[in-house]
Amino acid sequence: MTTANNVRPTDLELLERVRQGEHAVFGELWHRYQGWAHHVARSTTSRYDAQDIVQEAFAKVLSSLRNGNGPMLGFAHYLRTAIRNVAATWGARDSRATVVPFNEDTAVGSYEFEVTDLGELEKPFRSLPARWQRVLILTSLQDLPMAAVAADLGMTVGAATALAARARRGLRLALARNCDEFVLAA
Repeated sequence: MTTANNVRPTDLELLERVRQGEHAVFGELWHRYQGWAHHVARSTTSRYDAQDIVQEAFAKVLSSLRNGNGPMLGFAHYLRTAIRNVAATWGARDSRATVVPFNEDTAVGSYEFEVTDLGELEKPFRSLPARWQRVLILTSLQDLPMAAVAADLGMTVGAATALAARARRGLRLALARNCDEFVLAA
């Protein structure tokens, strides 16, 4: 026999609690759905990292709930739609990017200029996914504030911060694989 204290709250109950200001219970929804959400993200697109898409989708859902909106009937369907919307938004944004040919007058602060000669870091850096390279350039080389990085990448600040952390960790691993003489601190 189960008592009221042992009953697992439903998704709808958790959603309502988040809307009422109990934001910490959103973590329970994360634990319930993050594995499934990564599967949905991977099956939606391979162009972007599934972790990035899932984190951004969860952030958008939480923001919606904090504003008194969000899913009313079921969390999974709403989250799947959020994941697909994030992937579509990023894809549309990237497809609108204008390619500008480089010439001798290219500005010193341009993206390509700053990563043309990384010496022994070149191979490990180039082995990273393009989004990781981009976030490392924006945060480490250009030293932009995280809000500006997030805006450039079309992400929330939290998602951009997590992406930067994964990119740094990925670069450390790539360096360890490619450069025996480097001693890396964790």
